[in-house]
Amino acid sequence: MVDPQRVVSYEEMLKVIHQAEKVIIDVRNPDEVNATGKIPSSINIPLKTVHDALTSMSQDEFQKHYNRNKPSATDEIIFYCQSGRRSSEALDKALKLGYSNSKTYLGSWEDWSRRQDK
Repeated sequence: MVDPQRVVSYEEMLKVIHQAEKVIIDVRNPDEVNATGKIPSSINIPLKTVHDALTSMSQDEFQKHYNRNKPSATDEIIFYCQSGRRSSEALDKALKLGYSNSKTYLGSWEDWSRRQDK
């Protein structure tokens, strides 16, 4: 069960996609992202590589690979996936690594794409 204070709603996502200081991370596999698209301003870091991207990558490596600054421990990171399961796992990993302002968009791509099509 995810702490409700760490859950971001669709309405909140509509706001954060325009806030460059927020880091939105899609933890789906690249083939899933290529097949469906992604939430605007998000970067794709598959779940299996989240730990390494947040711990092992230097600021320069992160910048080259994802075209944005590596988040600091105090930056707000919002994870999403297809349905919320993997984003919850990524949230747990990030919190354990000290990224204290991490959250999850539990509705994830299923919720986003359904609402965007209306």
